Amino acid sequence: MKSCGVSLVTAAGASTAFGDEEKKMAAGKASETEEDFTSLTAEERDSLTGFDSRLFGFLGLHEDGARTRALLSKSVRCYESLILKAEGKVDPELFCQLGHFNLLLEDYQKALSAYQRYYSLQSDYWKNIAFLYGLGLVYFHYNAFQWAIKAFLEVLYLDPGFSRAKEIHLRLGLMFKMNTDYESSLKHFQLALIDSNSCTLSKAEIKFHIAHLYEVQRKYHTAKEAYEQLLQTENLPAQVKATVLQQLGWMHHTVEQLGEKTTKENYAIQCLLKSLEADPNSGQSWYFLGRCYSSIGKVQDAFISYRHSIDKSEASADTWCSIG
Repeated sequence: MKSCGVSLVTAAGASTAFGDEEKKMAAGKASETEEDFTSLTAEERDSLTGFDSRLFGFLGLHEDGARTRALLSKSVRCYESLILKAEGKVDPELFCQLGHFNLLLEDYQKALSAYQRYYSLQSDYWKNIAFLYGLGLVYFHYNAFQWAIKAFLEVLYLDPGFSRAKEIHLRLGLMFKMNTDYESSLKHFQLALIDSNSCTLSKAEIKFHIAHLYEVQRKYHTAKEAYEQLLQTENLPAQVKATVLQQLGWMHHTVEQLGEKTTKENYAIQCLLKSLEADPNSGQSWYFLGRCYSSIGKVQDAFISYRHSIDKSEASADTWCSIG
């Protein structure tokens, strides 16, 4: 299954040719007089052991990972310098590792450039599972779903026990939902749900996506049941609770099949009020609440809700039209 080697153009023009990166590195080389970027200490090299695409989403660089981020940034400079000094005689693995480091730093443009160079130089690239997974993550970031799906499926084909299979199933579920392949989407969400390995999303969040999948298929009663069952989850995170209640409330406001109008609107309002208890700063929930109040003639309550929506977030055209 050699299906992942594709042009950078498939990422909607998001990447630049690695030749441009080399020029930039060369231009900056003269300024590197105070620090030798090509040297990593033995301790730093040991720390980098095992750093590849499989750590994506698990390093916590946005929380307390300043030291790790600094080490990764230094490693990128080191590898870029080594590549320049090699003058074209580069071990392909250097490009692959450079791609991993840039991916972990969420520099997707440079990650894709490095991965693509690895692909062009390594004839048996398809045997490198970490490379295929990293490439899939980059394509997923750029919404290049056709190529992300191929990369992820190739990983699962080559290594059914892949340590990040749960992450793959989660993303496949999302992409198939976007592509309206609902059967495949549900299959992969369910596979992610039963996988006991660590994941960047909680089980509650995966269950939310399954419930939303039913909703977009217009299986409203099944979606309602799934949302309400999710609300019974013990220690449900506040943000998940707020999102579930927001979705449940808006669905009752907009879907006729869920009952008589007055009953639906009262239920919707109660859901949205509870959603705002969990997340008072949601401009979207305030807007939805205003729409519900407006539909039952509570003009003053609707106006107050719209004002809160504007205060909490940048107002959309819909909000201004509703006020008008």
